[in-house]
Amino acid sequence: MARFANQLFLVMLMLAASLCLGQSTNAAQPTQAPAQTSSSASPSQTTLPASTAKGRGVMPVELTKSLDSKKLKEGDAVTGKIAADLRLKDGTQIPRGSKVTGHVTEAKARSRGDAQSALGIVFDKISLPSGKDIAIKGEIQAVAPNPNAGAQQSGPGVMAGLAGNDTGMSAGTSPPPMPSAPTSPQEGRPILNAQSKGVIGFHNLELGQDSVLVSTGKNVSLDSGTQLMLQVEVE
Repeated sequence: MARFANQLFLVMLMLAASLCLGQSTNAAQPTQAPAQTSSSASPSQTTLPASTAKGRGVMPVELTKSLDSKKLKEGDAVTGKIAADLRLKDGTQIPRGSKVTGHVTEAKARSRGDAQSALGIVFDKISLPSGKDIAIKGEIQAVAPNPNAGAQQSGPGVMAGLAGNDTGMSAGTSPPPMPSAPTSPQEGRPILNAQSKGVIGFHNLELGQDSVLVSTGKNVSLDSGTQLMLQVEVE
């Protein structure tokens, strides 16, 4: 009887040791989280300016030569430079300062019997530093004076004085709110952005249809450095 009890005790002892060993083995194997691959991470997002989507968009331009409807005629060349670094949807880089070329569609000084003077401008191509040309159709969405120019006497197509809030109107529209055209440190002059529309900061000047600027003054005059926000179609 004592021998049977001893054997039973040994069996129970071996069973207990086996259970403890199993628990120890499981504890030594921590649970592993699923491996994360680089592909599971969110890809970096590239935010493109509104003016760079291939198709339609807006593009900031500065005139590189002054324009006067009294001295110009239809077909005369107009030149400017792009005022921001841009990228087309297809990846084409357009560095700031790239040349943009257009032509005069209408030029008229007010003479006896005329109600208005007029100057129409459309831009036709962008010239990249590499020598490549990009065909576009660029029409005026907004216009504002050169923010770095000295103050000038107000007149048809001439920068308004230091009022800052003095805003011209697009034909048939109310003046655009000033928040759409932030001002520069130089005497509070407006700086165009993608939301700017119409004529801002000029007296006696309106933006009519088909990218034509009109005035009841004798002529439409834009200085070198005048800001243009163009509505552009890439062809």
